[in-house]
Amino acid sequence: MGWKRRLRAVMRFPLDLTNVLKGLVRNFRPSDCEALHPVSIKSGKVLRPGDRFSVLTWNVQYAGSRENLFFYEGGNAVHVPEGRVRKTMKSIAGVIGQMSPDLVFLQEVDRDSDRTARIDQLQAYLDAGEWACWSSTPYHKSAYVPHPSWKHLGRVNFHLSILSSFALEKGGRIALPGLSESWIRRQFNLKRAIQWLTLPVEGGDPIRIANTHLSAFSFNDGTLRNQVRILRDWMQLPHPWLLAGDMNMLPPGDDINRFQNISPNYTEDPNPMLELEPERFDVARKNLLGPENRTYLPFGADEPDRKIDYLLASEDLELIEQRVLREANEMSDHLPIWAVFEVKK
Repeated sequence: MGWKRRLRAVMRFPLDLTNVLKGLVRNFRPSDCEALHPVSIKSGKVLRPGDRFSVLTWNVQYAGSRENLFFYEGGNAVHVPEGRVRKTMKSIAGVIGQMSPDLVFLQEVDRDSDRTARIDQLQAYLDAGEWACWSSTPYHKSAYVPHPSWKHLGRVNFHLSILSSFALEKGGRIALPGLSESWIRRQFNLKRAIQWLTLPVEGGDPIRIANTHLSAFSFNDGTLRNQVRILRDWMQLPHPWLLAGDMNMLPPGDDINRFQNISPNYTEDPNPMLELEPERFDVARKNLLGPENRTYLPFGADEPDRKIDYLLASEDLELIEQRVLREANEMSDHLPIWAVFEVKK
């Protein structure tokens, strides 16, 4: 390294150190359990026993588009040009507007992150429908993330979001166990959670609705099993329930040997997904391994190669219709799941 490059590196160090310290001081440190109160926009539709309602769940990959191979996938991309972000947001909002669901569960919504031009993406999705209320809670929030080494993420504000045409009542944010990693990495890494709210049913039991995104890259350290146990405890509470999200787990019975270079992501044995009983509760339970129910699109792929997103519902809700929206394949590395349920009388 020449003396000029060394000098520039030394001069940059105090700024980097300042940002790292700012991140440590201002980082999001949620409690194990916090109350969540939805934001009311207007009076909503009323749900009664015998009524049907529609649901959309989607990991929107922070509107980063399908044009980038990001660092966590083995590429070099960290930040996304503003024009590309806005184009992708518009397309995602278009799908939401076209499907016009009663409930939307979104994962990976950036709200003022450096990597996506500090845009509050939630507003575009709020503008896509006639919602009665909404809720959003962060699960990766930091004033400065000093990673990856060649181009830092910087400011991150990354959310789980629920949009509803029904008036919702309070629920909670339940923290999920994190990865087994060093103290310093935990300070800047994701703080995963269950986001849940209450959907009133006039003349019937209220429905607990929840949104989540479980850990990727746990490499058999027990994290997914610990997270699943928290989900299982929540499912076993009284009243009907609906649980949506990116679980980062293959369906039971899927063969990891059909993948190349990714099998360590799915090596926990037995598969923790078994505890969530997808063959009983998932909308695709009759054909969990069917290609039509796969939801994840690797970079550069035209077709999804695995199912890691799920929509699970208690037996109080009768499934009327469900499908993976294969046509929405140009916006995210995940495909949305659409379903219609009926509240049993």
